[in-house]
Amino acid sequence: MLKKFFLLVRRNYWTEEIALNKIIVRKFREKDAEDVADIFTQVGLINNQDKRKRALESLRRTAKEPEWYDHYLVAEMNERVVGRVILEAAYPPYSELINLYVHSDYQGQGVGSSLVQKCIEIASSKKCFIMSVMADPVGNLPSHRLYSKFSFKPAILGDPAIERGHTWLFRFSENSCISEFLKRHPFAESSVSESKVIFHERMLYRMSLRDPQTKEKIELYLEGQPSQTSEGTMPRISGFSCKEMGLEAIVKEESKTITKGGKTKFEVSIWNISLKPLKIALQVSIPEGTLLNPPIEHALPIEIGSANERDIIFEFAWPSSCKLPDFTSFSTIPVTVFFVIEGFTHPLIVSAGFDKA
Repeated sequence: MLKKFFLLVRRNYWTEEIALNKIIVRKFREKDAEDVADIFTQVGLINNQDKRKRALESLRRTAKEPEWYDHYLVAEMNERVVGRVILEAAYPPYSELINLYVHSDYQGQGVGSSLVQKCIEIASSKKCFIMSVMADPVGNLPSHRLYSKFSFKPAILGDPAIERGHTWLFRFSENSCISEFLKRHPFAESSVSESKVIFHERMLYRMSLRDPQTKEKIELYLEGQPSQTSEGTMPRISGFSCKEMGLEAIVKEESKTITKGGKTKFEVSIWNISLKPLKIALQVSIPEGTLLNPPIEHALPIEIGSANERDIIFEFAWPSSCKLPDFTSFSTIPVTVFFVIEGFTHPLIVSAGFDKA
């Protein structure tokens, strides 16, 4: 009887501890401003009362703004906000995880993992199957372990020698051709170029997955730069090479900028690198309110003979009546072309990008 009593006490103790330490991830509220400012102070973003006052004003304004494409999330434990993150999902299939902070007193308890997991769920609901995040190139092993746990991989290497020379990490959801490739080639090894390389006359960063047994590989060619800079552009896939699909493609923008009420062009070049004709269905995703010519309301089927090339020119317009969101650090507007090929469930993509002038 006494043994049963002690087992009951022990069970109740652990049940209570689990309930007390439950992590709740939810939308940021105005009443959370003080707790978030405490986190900013603790991680060194705030170092005096004047900065704290300005931060509180900004946080309270943020809480009152309608949620359009910014998802400002906090993690709560024991009725205290102990972590925060921002997810931007304005332009599918891309999303960006920004400024994840966890109070040091609560690190190692799953707070960061809970915030990342919630961001992944939101991004998935918005059909964003590519998520990017910046990480310190060296020295921050806890963040490296956290992002690795969620299958983030280096995409554009940072430069530890320069200020804010961060590394860009990419994560591909289950609904992506990259995840599909990894299911067929579970031993595929990832690699990334140390600097830009030449791909069809463009200088781009390269991210590769290669099966050491079958030699099959996917190479993604990325536009962007280490970290975030005032003149920088949103990291995106500008080209790819996939022998298994028998396909290579690249996008070339006529201009890197666009003005409201203006238009520009971009060219998509496609190469059949297989020994048989390819039938491809193209789909294009553009931001709501913008225009594309020729319009593609449904899949555009094209056929390319063996060892042949096909070029398609599109005109992209940003009407004066259309208000487009900014990313926190970038003003890039992406237009994404999807390549649907028989035998593959998920398409590969290339994205043109235009910075607001």
